Amino acid sequence: MVSGRCRTAVGRGLTFVGWQEPIGCGGVAVFPDDIVVVDADGAVVIPAAMLEHVLEAAPEQEALEGWIMREVENGTPLPGLYPANAETRARYEAWRKQQQR
Repeated sequence: MVSGRCRTAVGRGLTFVGWQEPIGCGGVAVFPDDIVVVDADGAVVIPAAMLEHVLEAAPEQEALEGWIMREVENGTPLPGLYPANAETRARYEAWRKQQQR
């Protein structure tokens, strides 16, 4: 079901607008069967056709971003860390290899 919350001069309301129809939300197209993931950091829409790829890539991306956060906390400047440039990737890969020992 697609619904929307709105605030009008009269008050708040919940309005039914459609079922299994594409919508735009925050400038992003959302299609039926897309996956919406929400946490304290925000929301992301995963196209249904990309779900398997995202599930495969997500753990490594999460590990990289955790490492980046530790680098920032240790005083490393953000430029080049995120998005990770070639030098940062090489340092991260070396760290990962060391962690696997």
